[in-house]
Amino acid sequence: MDEDSTMALPGSPAAWRGRGTPGGQARPLRPPLLLWLLLAQLPSAAPSCPESCQCFGNTTVFCSEECLDHIPEGIPANASQLFFVETSLETLLSGAFANGTSSNAALRKLVFLCSPLRSLGEGAFAGLTGLRELAISSSQLTGLRAESFHGLGRLRVLSIQFSPVETLEEEAFRHSPALRELLLRGNRIRALLPGLFRPIGGLETLSLSQNSLPNLPEGVFDSLPHLRVLRLSDNNLSCLPVGVFHHQVDLRELHLDGNALAELPAGVFSQQTHLRRLHLQHNALRELPPALFSSMANLTFLLLDGNRLKELPEGLFLGTPSLVELSLAHNQLETLPEGLFGTLLPNLSVLTLSHNHLHSLPTGLFQGLQDLTRLQLGHNNLTGLPRELLANLSNLEVLDLSHNQLATVPEGIFDSSFALFYISLRGNPWACDCHLLYLADWLQYADDLVNAHALCGSPTHLKGLSLPGVKKEQLVCPRRPPGPVRCRVEAQDPSGEEEASALPHCAYQDPEGALRLTCGPDACQQLRVTLPAAKGTGQHLSGNWTLGSGCGTLRVQVSVTIEKEEPVHGREAP
Repeated sequence: MDEDSTMALPGSPAAWRGRGTPGGQARPLRPPLLLWLLLAQLPSAAPSCPESCQCFGNTTVFCSEECLDHIPEGIPANASQLFFVETSLETLLSGAFANGTSSNAALRKLVFLCSPLRSLGEGAFAGLTGLRELAISSSQLTGLRAESFHGLGRLRVLSIQFSPVETLEEEAFRHSPALRELLLRGNRIRALLPGLFRPIGGLETLSLSQNSLPNLPEGVFDSLPHLRVLRLSDNNLSCLPVGVFHHQVDLRELHLDGNALAELPAGVFSQQTHLRRLHLQHNALRELPPALFSSMANLTFLLLDGNRLKELPEGLFLGTPSLVELSLAHNQLETLPEGLFGTLLPNLSVLTLSHNHLHSLPTGLFQGLQDLTRLQLGHNNLTGLPRELLANLSNLEVLDLSHNQLATVPEGIFDSSFALFYISLRGNPWACDCHLLYLADWLQYADDLVNAHALCGSPTHLKGLSLPGVKKEQLVCPRRPPGPVRCRVEAQDPSGEEEASALPHCAYQDPEGALRLTCGPDACQQLRVTLPAAKGTGQHLSGNWTLGSGCGTLRVQVSVTIEKEEPVHGREAP
C-alpha cells in the first residue's frame, strides 16, 4: 500500500491524505463533502447500527460523533471496516472491543482519524484476530508499547502517522510478526533501538519520513532482508554507516531526501542491484565518489537536486544504463566533463541541469542520449552554445535555455532535433542582429506566447522588444569598413601609441564584461580577459563568446591555459 494513500476512508483516498508540516507536525484533517456523497450511494444503513454511527451494507461502519468517547456497542457482526473520525476517544482500555461487536473476527480494517487518542491500554485490540490493517493518524500518542498490540498476529499493515510519537519500545512490534508495511511518517521519533525490527523480518515497506532521526545505528535494518521500499526523507541524518543497507538486496525504492547528508561512503549502495528509485535531493552533498552508483544497473530515477555539488567525476554514471530521469538542478556546478553522459545513458529521457553556475558546455556532452525528450538548462551562466551540442537528439521535445547570458545561438544548432517544439528563451540578453536570423526562422513555427518575454538586449533601437515581434528585416548588422577583420592578442607598443590612437576604435565586450576586444578598421589591437577566481596554477579557460558594441557584433574563440613554469638551471623561474 502506498504511503500517500494508506488507510484512506472508502471512496476518496486522495482527499484523506495526511500532510505533515516541515517539522513533522500533523495537519488536522476534515472529512470532505465528497465522502458523504459517496457513502450515500452505498446500500441503506442497517437497522442494527449504533446511534452514533452509520452503517453501510453491514460491512462498513462510520462513526464521527464528536461526543463519542468510547467504542459503541451494537456494531454489526459482519462489519469488515470500522472508521472513527473526529471523535472524542482519548483512551482505548484493555479489551476495548470486547463489547463492541458480537464477532470480532470479521473486522479487517480499523481506522482512527483526527481523534485525540493519548494511550493504548494493554491488549487494547484483543479479540480482533482477523484484523489486517490498523491506522491511527493525527492522534496524541507519544509512544508505542508492545503490549498495546497484543493479539494482532495477523496484522499486515500498521500506520501510525502525524502524531507526537517520540519513543518506540525495542519490542514494540513483537506481537505482529506478519507485518508487511510499517508506516510511521510525520512523528517525532528521535532514535531507533538496535533490535526494533527483529520480530518483523518479513517487512516489505518501511516509512520513517518526517521524523527527527539524527543517525542510523549500525545494523538497524539487518533483520529486514525483504525490504523493497524504505523512506527516510525529512529527518536530520548527517551521515550513513557504510553497511547500513547491505542486507537490503531486494530494495526497489530508497528515499533519503530532505536530510543533512554532507557525504556518502563509497560503498554504501554497493548491494542495491535492484534499486529503481533513489532520492538524494535537498541534502548538503559537496562531492560524490566516482563509483557510487556503479552497481545500480536497474536504477531508473535519480534525484540529486538541491545539494552543493560543484563538480562531478567523469565515470559517475558508468553503471546506470537504465536511467530514465536524472536531476542535478539547484547545485553549484560550473562545468561538466564531456564524457559524463555520452553513451552511458541510452534510455535517459529527462535531464535537469537548471539553477547551476554552468558557463559553458562541452560539444559532445549530450551525444549518445538518443532517447532524451526534455533538457533543462535554465538559470545558468551560459554565454554561448557549441553548434553540435544537440546533434543526434532527434527525440528532444522540450529545451529550456531561459535565464542565461546568451546573445545568439549557432546557426543549425536545432537542425537534427526534429521533434523539438518548445524552447524557453526568456531572461537572456539577445543581440537582435543578423546573427539571430536562424533563431528567428525557427520561432516562426513556435508558439509566440512561449517566448513573449524573451527580449532583445541590443541594439539600442530594438532593446526590450519581444523576440517573436521582431521582423526579419530588422535583424541587420552594421556595415564594416572594407578589408578583412583580423584579431590578434598583443601588448601595445608605446612607440606606436600615437598611430593606434588615430584609428576609429570599437570596443566589443560580452554582457558580463569578462572579455573586451578593441578593434580598428583593419585589425583588433587589444584583448582583455578577466579570469574567474581560482586558486593556484593549472587554470584553463576555453569558450566561444559573442561580443557586442555600437559597431556590431563579433564572434571570438579564446583558449587560455596558466601553468607554473619549471625551474631553469637550478634556479626558480622569475
